[in-house]
Amino acid sequence: MYTLISGSPKVKPSNSMFFLSKIKPLLEEYSIYELKKHKYDEIINSINDSEVIVLAFPLYVDSPPSLTLEFLDHLIDNKVNFKGKQIYTIINCGFRDGNQNTTAANIISSWCKKVNAKYSGSLLIGAGEIVGNKKYKYISTKAMNALNKFSNIIKNKEITEDITTTVDILNDNLYCFFANISWTNNGKKYKLTKEELKKQ
Repeated sequence: MYTLISGSPKVKPSNSMFFLSKIKPLLEEYSIYELKKHKYDEIINSINDSEVIVLAFPLYVDSPPSLTLEFLDHLIDNKVNFKGKQIYTIINCGFRDGNQNTTAANIISSWCKKVNAKYSGSLLIGAGEIVGNKKYKYISTKAMNALNKFSNIIKNKEITEDITTTVDILNDNLYCFFANISWTNNGKKYKLTKEELKKQ
């Protein structure tokens, strides 16, 4: 049994859920949850019945989001038994380089030691907003291949070193250029000017 958990605070469909959706077809028996939607007790019941837990979340200031951290503290406070259970994470960030996610992965690894779980590896995805977007299919090929590899690792319950993906096809200047265009276009949807976005 596998428990898949999205720790994204997004109201709209999140990248974290997209990544988890790519794992589902490989698994015979699983449950999937979103922390922002499901009750903790329901998720804990699934964890108790599972050998493998996969936690996906976006990077927030070199850390898991507060929603995810609150859930992890809740599990400790309620003395959920993780002995022998495997923990995998999929962490995505807005930076081009997936290595930006390393500190967050280390936080999860330390948490696993505290609860006696088996930290079994993380997929650290750079440019998470691009990966899975059909408009950027060519750019995100490397990350999607890594996601497929990581999905099979999870299916087979293997332990792996952290896997990192970086958008090599763009340098930092080009990546920032396209990111600025994207933010400006999104701001227009909410009638925000470029100057107003800079103030946020």
